[in-house]
Amino acid sequence: MGFPTGDTLAAHGKWLYFSGLEQELRERHPELAHRVFFNSAGPLLYVKVRMSGESGIVLAICRLGHAETWTLTGPEPDGLPSVWAPGTPREVLIEALAAQATARLAGVPVASPWRWDESERSEVTELADLLVEHGITVRRVVAGNRWFAYGSGYAPELDIVESAQGNLVEAESPGGVVVHASVTPHLGWLLDRYLPDLSAWGRVDLNLALWGRSRPTPGMPSPQADVKQIAELIAGGPDTWTQDIQLAPIGLYTPPTPFGFDLEEAVLAQLPLLGFSDLKAGDGDALVQSDTYHVVWRDRESKTLSKPEVERLNGVAAAAGTERPKRLILITNGWLSRPAAAFADQAGAFVFHIDPDTGRLDAVNPLAREAMPPRSDPRKHGAGAS
Repeated sequence: MGFPTGDTLAAHGKWLYFSGLEQELRERHPELAHRVFFNSAGPLLYVKVRMSGESGIVLAICRLGHAETWTLTGPEPDGLPSVWAPGTPREVLIEALAAQATARLAGVPVASPWRWDESERSEVTELADLLVEHGITVRRVVAGNRWFAYGSGYAPELDIVESAQGNLVEAESPGGVVVHASVTPHLGWLLDRYLPDLSAWGRVDLNLALWGRSRPTPGMPSPQADVKQIAELIAGGPDTWTQDIQLAPIGLYTPPTPFGFDLEEAVLAQLPLLGFSDLKAGDGDALVQSDTYHVVWRDRESKTLSKPEVERLNGVAAAAGTERPKRLILITNGWLSRPAAAFADQAGAFVFHIDPDTGRLDAVNPLAREAMPPRSDPRKHGAGAS
């Protein structure tokens, strides 16, 4: 008798895993036990909690694009599934399934944080809950679970949000205004509004809107932020954001002529829109003036900047301050080594690559990536266009 093939062993392993899911679901939620069904015969293995008849909430492994994911699907055939990463712990999958089924049977919304496809409460799930209370539609919440589906329920597509984008809430008000609120490890809270006429995002100055004064650095430190106030600000709509606040498109800078671009103009056309609020035209040898930052240009098109080079530039930046050390903003047409990028983050320095053809800036080190605007068009995820 021959040995079983690898495919057979893999299939048997999946069967055992689903069997364990069924058993643990019954043990954890005896009130649902009589509704639990394990489709063990295949070809699609799944665990279902029956609602009425054969309809129910189904937990299965499905392929979206090139990736296999855990999916939770409701009775509606056209509804988007709840998507969870392959490495999601068993107990999380069980509680997600139970939360969906319990809410459906009771005729009430799914309890937070499970309604946002999250297993733990966080600042962004709290914000999402508050926005719903204000009558705002929450499109997606991203924190511990960074996988989600979009498009049609009949042919859903998969998107995975990079960790550099922080934890986030994307929402749409009844008037069709789409906002993207995120909280990152170093910069704290950021708020952006989608501008459909420009197909771009505009950053809202949270500090100015809430406290009446701008900070020279993007973001509002998380310890200083009151999630309830942020929710009320979003619910108040653009009229409460634009008083003495400039909303402008981000990342749309193009050269002023076909013969190249002016470096100073390229920097000043983009960085202030990210929240670097005290940059102004340079004087003398200075590329750009600032009381907070020392802005440096380095031509390294064919060379990666090393850690010692960035350490030296950071020292020069610190010494450029009169009353306190300045922080480094490095603009380059090259890239950084990994040790150099790690040091830049540690030193609180922002490093941006400039496209030699368009003058467009892109983040190089993780700290600079936190300051960048959202990368996706919200209309792709079903949000409105206004």
